[in-house]
Amino acid sequence: MLRSILKSAPMLGALAGVAVAAPVLDGTRDAAYGAPLAVQSVETQFGDNFSELDAGYARIEAGTLYVMLTGNLENNFNKLNIFIDSVAGGQNVLTSSNPSNDGWAGKHAGMRFDASFAADYMLILRNGNAGGDRFDIDFAIVGGAAGDFEAAGDVFGGSQQGSNASALPGVGIGVAFNNSNAAGVLGGTGAADPVAAAAVTTGVELAIPLSAIGSPVGDIKISAMVNGSNPDYLSNQFLGGLPAGTGNLGGDGNGNFTGSLSGINLNNFAGNQYFTIPEPASLSYLALAGLLAIRRR
Repeated sequence: MLRSILKSAPMLGALAGVAVAAPVLDGTRDAAYGAPLAVQSVETQFGDNFSELDAGYARIEAGTLYVMLTGNLENNFNKLNIFIDSVAGGQNVLTSSNPSNDGWAGKHAGMRFDASFAADYMLILRNGNAGGDRFDIDFAIVGGAAGDFEAAGDVFGGSQQGSNASALPGVGIGVAFNNSNAAGVLGGTGAADPVAAAAVTTGVELAIPLSAIGSPVGDIKISAMVNGSNPDYLSNQFLGGLPAGTGNLGGDGNGNFTGSLSGINLNNFAGNQYFTIPEPASLSYLALAGLLAIRRR
């Protein structure tokens, strides 16, 4: 056993070298992300190359969770909502008593996630022109008090795209956005081309300190979705994706405008409308196993 461990020492050194290769926060997917954790399953009804979520990637390095959501976000202040399930507790059914940033709490009250998902934190991202080009980002504690949020406007300094490693300095979250994608999923409700979706390399990228999301020690789940600007009308763009043939969910799951999302129950749709990021130790073990497998050959 000792001999095996000693023989593996160079591999362990190589693993340590790999661990420092964090993604560059620029809105372009790095090879360091590896394979996608979720790939879009249905075409977009919010406009081809306007608002689409093509694939989801994640990597944990040096206490930071890097998330890459490839695709596009229309510059009309449509919302990209990202809910995070990272610690015990959370809300499976959202309540109206959540933090008051961006007016989301009342609109989302009654929305139900998949049975195995309970939101602990959430991010809202949007871009457009309001007296000038801008990109805004909010972070909130789901279940927190009215003031348990941090919001920042125009984080790219007069541009709808860019990179800012200190976009939310209070919690230490950085964001980048590259909206140049012209491929990926098409417009409609048919089955998305998974190869085309996985080939998209640009979109929204986040750097989230694990300390900002409760210092999780287990798996992390993310439910990402494109919402209207109000925000009370959900598109059909989720990661994990909705079944092929599904149109915009609207406020009731059937595409109707109701003024809120209280009629949304994601249990009514096949599959999980979230994806899972293995906890950091598992990622290390997987990398080590791969190196040791190479060593044995």
